[in-house]
Amino acid sequence: MPNSWGKFRKVRGMSGATASFDPRPRLLKVIRSHFAPFRFAAQKLADMASSTPRAAENWLSGQCAPGVPQLIELMASCDEIEREVMQLVEERRKAREEECPGSKSGSDASSG
Repeated sequence: MPNSWGKFRKVRGMSGATASFDPRPRLLKVIRSHFAPFRFAAQKLADMASSTPRAAENWLSGQCAPGVPQLIELMASCDEIEREVMQLVEERRKAREEECPGSKSGSDASSG
């Protein structure tokens, strides 16, 4: 059964920007753009993600997104996917700073 991130619900105390954040469309777009041109794209994607061809077909069709272990495998295999994920992380950090000026990221706050 393919892994899905489920629906994101608004959480009390979170701003609209944070509560509605959904990285799946951008992640799936970069996965499709990288793998769709290949013959046997689902098999190649599955191999790189250490997953099944059926799960890879679901990612390519946009039905669901890879789980964390598969995403890490893809990031390790494909610079384009790694860059997109890191860009998403950086955008989230900036959004959090705008929501709560003066706050530190989790790694900075825990090092003190």
